[in-house]
Amino acid sequence: MHRTCLKLCQQTQNSIQTKRNKMAICKILFFLLALCVWCGKCEVFYKRVGDEVSMKCGVDSNSDIDWKFNGESIFSITGKSGTRRKGSSHIAFKASASGDTLKVPRLETRDSGNYFCRQSGKHYTVRVVSAFVKPGPVLLQSSNAELHCDITGDPNTEVQWLRPPNGEEYKEKKQVIQLKSVTSKEAGQWTCLVKKDLKLIVALTVVGLQTTAVNASKGDNIELPCSLPQSVSQRVVGGRWKADHLPKVSFPTLTNTAGEGLHWNGNGLSKVNFTTGQLSTNFDVTLKNVQSSDDGTFVCTVEFDGGVSLSVETTLRVMDKPSGEGLPCNLQSEIAKLVEEILGMANSSICGIADALDHALLKLKKLKRCVDDAGASPSDTSSPVSSQDISPCPPDKPSSSQDTGFAESVNDDIESLERKKLNLQIKLLENQNEYYALKLKKIKEQSMIVSVVE
Repeated sequence: MHRTCLKLCQQTQNSIQTKRNKMAICKILFFLLALCVWCGKCEVFYKRVGDEVSMKCGVDSNSDIDWKFNGESIFSITGKSGTRRKGSSHIAFKASASGDTLKVPRLETRDSGNYFCRQSGKHYTVRVVSAFVKPGPVLLQSSNAELHCDITGDPNTEVQWLRPPNGEEYKEKKQVIQLKSVTSKEAGQWTCLVKKDLKLIVALTVVGLQTTAVNASKGDNIELPCSLPQSVSQRVVGGRWKADHLPKVSFPTLTNTAGEGLHWNGNGLSKVNFTTGQLSTNFDVTLKNVQSSDDGTFVCTVEFDGGVSLSVETTLRVMDKPSGEGLPCNLQSEIAKLVEEILGMANSSICGIADALDHALLKLKKLKRCVDDAGASPSDTSSPVSSQDISPCPPDKPSSSQDTGFAESVNDDIESLERKKLNLQIKLLENQNEYYALKLKKIKEQSMIVSVVE
C-alpha cells in the first residue's frame, strides 16, 4: 500500500514538471514570435567594410520619419515641409534619406548595430564584416598567423573558409583561424563565405631569404647576396653573417635602433665591407681579396619581432686566375689611345682623317692578332704572329673571359673603322669630283673669254 502511494506521488510530480517545461517553451516561442512581429521582417544585412546599405521605413513619403541607430537619433524629417534635423549619432554625418529610404555609405565596423524607423516600427540589423591577417598579408616562412573574418557584433556566427590553391573548404568554420609555421602551401587567395552570399578575400604571401651561389677568382672582391624579395609586416630586429670555416673572420651584425633604424654595426673589419646606410630588404656584404681558404659555406640570418628568424646559405667557390704570357689586360685603354691618336693626327681636311684611320686600322689589327695568339693553346705553333706584331700589347694579364670580350670588341672596332674609312674615301672622291668639275668649268669660262677677245 505504501509503495503504491509513493508511485502515484512520483507520477504526479513528473506530470507537474512536464507541464512547467511545456509552459516555459511556449513562453519562449511566444516571445520570439512577438519579437518578429515587433521587428517587422527582422531583416539582417551582412556588408563589407566600405559598402553601402539601404533600408526602407515603409511609410508614405509625406509622412514624418524618425531614424535611430542603437537608440540614438540619426535625423528627423518633417514630411510636409521636408525639414531635417540631425541627431547625435555618428551615422548622421554621412547618412542620407530619399523618401522613406535611409542610405548609409562607406560602412565601418562601428556602423554595425540596430537601425529603427519609429513611424513604422521597422528594425534592421546591419553586420559589417572585415577580413584581414595578423600580423600582415606578407608572412615569413615558419611564422604563425591569424586569419580574421570578423562579423562585428556577432562573433559566434560560423563562416566558411576556402583555402588555396583550389578553393577547398577549410576544416574550421570559425571567424578566426590559426595558421602555424606557414609555408608556400598557405600562400595564395583565402576566401571567407558569410551566409553563402558575401565573399571576402584575403591574399597571403609567404617569403623567405633569397641568395645564389657565388664563383670568384683569387684576389677578387666578391659580394655575398642575401635579401628579402619584398618588405614584410614583421619588423627586422637583428641578424648576422657567419662562416664556420673562417673562425678568425669578423662580420658586421644587423642592429635596429630608434635613431639609425636598421643598419650594419661593425668596426675595424679587415676582410668584409658593408653598406653603412639604413637597410630595408638587402643584407649583402662584400668579402675582400678572396683566397682558396675562403672557399665554403656562408650563412645569412635575419631576426624579426616575435622571435621568428630566417637563415639562408651561400656557397662560395674560389678559382685560380688563368695563366698565360703576353695576354693583354686593358685593350679598351689601347683602343682609347688609338682614338686619341686619330684625333691628334687628323686635321680639318678629310685626307688627314683618312690617313689617321689607316694608322688606327693597322694598330687595331695588330691588337686583334695579339689577342688571338694569346688565346691559342701552347701547342699551337702555326700562328703567324711575330714578336714585332705583339709589341703593342700591354704586359698585364686578364682572364680568358676578358680576352674573348676584348677580342670581340676589337673586331667590332675594326669593322667600324673600316666602314668609316670607306665612307670617308667615298666622300673624298665626291669632293675631288666637285673640285675638278669646278676647275673644268673655270677653264672653259677662261677659254670663252679668250675667244671673244680674239
